[in-house]
Amino acid sequence: MIISNNRIFALVWRIAGLIVGVTGSAIMFTTSMGKSMIIYFTMQTNLFIVAMFCVLTVMTAVQIARDGTKGEAAHLNCSFQLALTFYITITFVVYWTMLSWQNFQMSGSSSGAALNAANYIVHGVVPIFAIIDWIVFLPHGRTARSAAFAWLLYPAIYAVFIFVRAEVGAPLYGTTRYPYPFIDVDIIGAWVAAVVPVMAAAFYGLGRLFVFADAQIAFRRFRSVPAYERKKASD
Repeated sequence: MIISNNRIFALVWRIAGLIVGVTGSAIMFTTSMGKSMIIYFTMQTNLFIVAMFCVLTVMTAVQIARDGTKGEAAHLNCSFQLALTFYITITFVVYWTMLSWQNFQMSGSSSGAALNAANYIVHGVVPIFAIIDWIVFLPHGRTARSAAFAWLLYPAIYAVFIFVRAEVGAPLYGTTRYPYPFIDVDIIGAWVAAVVPVMAAAFYGLGRLFVFADAQIAFRRFRSVPAYERKKASD
């Protein structure tokens, strides 16, 4: 793929992703209820991606200055970068399948043009930037299938955190103790015991899908390379 070997395009893409991510997160933190926003999985994963694009931007700029504009773009450890992409994809999938139709607002914040725009950015635009960066610029076929299970560590820690916090911390707003209605014991009661394992299984399936897609992209790119170049690379 020509674009994947164009480091200038990678740099521009990553700068754009960084700007979009910083903008969306900044609006959410300043327009909503400030520091309480960090409790949300959405905001945590967005900050992960902002940090990722910041590092990738610097790495890519240094790479261009040192090695030129053509060749494989700079990247993080493949499994680690794909894990961050996986987490922001959870944000994307959960919001658009379980929350968007409920007119969900984090921290009970009121609507407004800036907040509505930021809501779409953190739940839609930033995930797309991360996914496309993975598809186009990250080397493929280097992530083990077992990674899908290891990636569940962060969501598991997050789940423990929000349940403990609900018992010992102050409400997020009003009397609401949980950040999301589908794990709110005060709303769904004992049903949360069924929701959590179902979501864990769904997340594991999504992780396996990512690993499978990663391997398929690697295979298709390998097949697209002329036979004589594949032979030369193996010699």
